[in-house]
Amino acid sequence: MASARRSCRNNPDVFCYICGQYTLSGDRKNITGFVKRAYGAYFKVKLGDQDKSWAPHTVCKTCVEYLRRWTKGAKTSLKFGIPMVWREPFDHASDCYFCASILWHQPEESAQPPVPPTFHLPAVHWLTAKKFLYQRSQSFRQADDEATSTDERGYTEEEYEAQDSPAALFTM
Repeated sequence: MASARRSCRNNPDVFCYICGQYTLSGDRKNITGFVKRAYGAYFKVKLGDQDKSWAPHTVCKTCVEYLRRWTKGAKTSLKFGIPMVWREPFDHASDCYFCASILWHQPEESAQPPVPPTFHLPAVHWLTAKKFLYQRSQSFRQADDEATSTDERGYTEEEYEAQDSPAALFTM
């Protein structure tokens, strides 16, 4: 399906590989060894498709920060238990996640983004699974990735935890 991918005018690297969100250039990070190991330990699957042109090759700062906090034990989970599942599009016109997502960001579009059938969006923990138990691995070291103290929005640890609670969804 290389021809289908070439017909897409949108760059997949403006999306986060983990959560699938569109990210601005200042919020993007390259996928490092730390991200690959933390992703594998958290989701129990290998971070793949990095040799494919149709898959994103970047992650957002928020996902990296959540993974970093999880490996240090400061967070018990990410916002979702199942990451974005990437698949090669069958048909560019009707099955391209990147084009559908970019179009949805236009103001005149409807309230729900179109989701191509080959993509599975991240699923929130408390909707899909029981309490997520975690283990910190000794293989994670702070030197594997550059350290950051806050995310791009400047959230504190308490604000992160408040965002993770089911009640937070009903108060917005």
